Amino acid sequence: MTTPERTAPDRTTQNGSADTSFHAPAPLESVTLSGPDLGTVNMSFAGEGEAGAHAGAEAVSALSDAEKALPFDPLLNPYEAALPRPDPLAAEQFMPVLPPDHYGAFLNDLTHELTLVADPAARSLLTKRARILALNVEQYRVNHALARQTLTRVLAETGVGVRESWTRQDEHLRFMNAASSGVEHEYTRATEAIEQARQQRFDALAEYGAQPDTLSAEGFYQQQALADLAREGHPIRPPEQQTGSKRVFNGFAVFSKFFVGVISGVSINLLFNPESRLYLTIIALTAGIMFSVLLLWLVDELAYRAKMAAHAAANGTPGMGRPAAYIGGIVAVSVLYLGVEGYLNWDGILRVTQQIAANAAQQGQLTDLSTTTDTNAVPQHWSLLVFTMALVGMAVGAALLQGRERARTVLERERLLGRVAQIKQTRQYAGTARATDHVAYLEAARDRLAPPRDVTSPDHARLNERVLNHWEQERETQVQTLSATIVRDARQVQDALEDFSLQLQAAQHPQQRRGLLRFL
Repeated sequence: MTTPERTAPDRTTQNGSADTSFHAPAPLESVTLSGPDLGTVNMSFAGEGEAGAHAGAEAVSALSDAEKALPFDPLLNPYEAALPRPDPLAAEQFMPVLPPDHYGAFLNDLTHELTLVADPAARSLLTKRARILALNVEQYRVNHALARQTLTRVLAETGVGVRESWTRQDEHLRFMNAASSGVEHEYTRATEAIEQARQQRFDALAEYGAQPDTLSAEGFYQQQALADLAREGHPIRPPEQQTGSKRVFNGFAVFSKFFVGVISGVSINLLFNPESRLYLTIIALTAGIMFSVLLLWLVDELAYRAKMAAHAAANGTPGMGRPAAYIGGIVAVSVLYLGVEGYLNWDGILRVTQQIAANAAQQGQLTDLSTTTDTNAVPQHWSLLVFTMALVGMAVGAALLQGRERARTVLERERLLGRVAQIKQTRQYAGTARATDHVAYLEAARDRLAPPRDVTSPDHARLNERVLNHWEQERETQVQTLSATIVRDARQVQDALEDFSLQLQAAQHPQQRRGLLRFL
């Protein structure tokens, strides 16, 4: 039993042929993030050399040519997301130090100068010093490579979070901008349609002689109904204009009901409350006002029903009584009202007024004239009784006029609505009515246009900002730590090389001591 050999997976090249050669993966050298949303990741591997660089350049040039070949249409999306364009990030941007080769070359130059030192002891000491510095440079080389790899990894890891945050923000802004632009275009098209509908409405109204400022089909039908009734000789009498005298009459008609009621209440109080008690006075005034208002309202309602009953009898509408019955009710209520008010004034106000006048004339006498037998049985103050009856009659007449006017208004409106229904049934003006109402329909549709509200946009923005700040802070913290460490190492190596250079110079050119100092 043989074990099958493990082979490398086949790979397909650009020309479609299978590449069966197996290459070991090269170590990652650097990662560069570029693009408007940091979405382009360029990875370079150690050992690629000129072939990898050449292939990358060809890919970039091909991509650039493809992008240039795409047609640009500004009408597709005239709104662009308001996002800055970040530059590509590389590890070298955060390593402000010299590469190790510079320090190695400088150390080699200094090592070659050791042969120029004449003193063997000094040369031996400097040689040991040079070997230690070589170890320091090699250690710096290791630290430099490790810092570069770590920075590359940090940028790659944090770049994923930053790129996702930028992508979400870009998608959100593009969605809102596209929605707003779509609504704006729809609003513009709706406005153009409304202007066209207004022109059609004007032409349709002008064709039938209607008023150009008619805004609804119902108003247009009412105008045609009024015109038809006027041509037939039965025009609709519009409600009378509310002039100053008309308003004063209506005001006094309403006030007369309460005023006559107050008079009735005073009469009742004089008859049944001789001691003038307060609660009896309030009861008497309330009863008089209620009696007057209810009877006058009954006269108004009977007059309205009498007018409507006459019209119903002419048109054959069931459910209404005979007009003579309502007229008889008006006469009965009026007689009852006049009789009650006459009795109250005859037996109340006039008699008590006569007693008050007699008592006032005989203030010095102890005899009350109201108890004497020669007091006139017929009151002498007819003027107050006549005025009260005239006022009651005027109140009844005002209620009668108001009821008939209300009935006339209702009948005129019903006649107009009936003619409008006949015109609608003929469908002669259906096109004009549709053109008249079409403008209002389009305006209501335009008012309903609104961009789709993203209810999560505040939360989305805050969450995305927190995520972006987290990744940026994480990147800044790690980058600053690594940069500070590699800068400190480079500073130490450079200081050591400078010190070694001074020692080598002093060994090559020792100072000659003169006098007694040369023996020391």
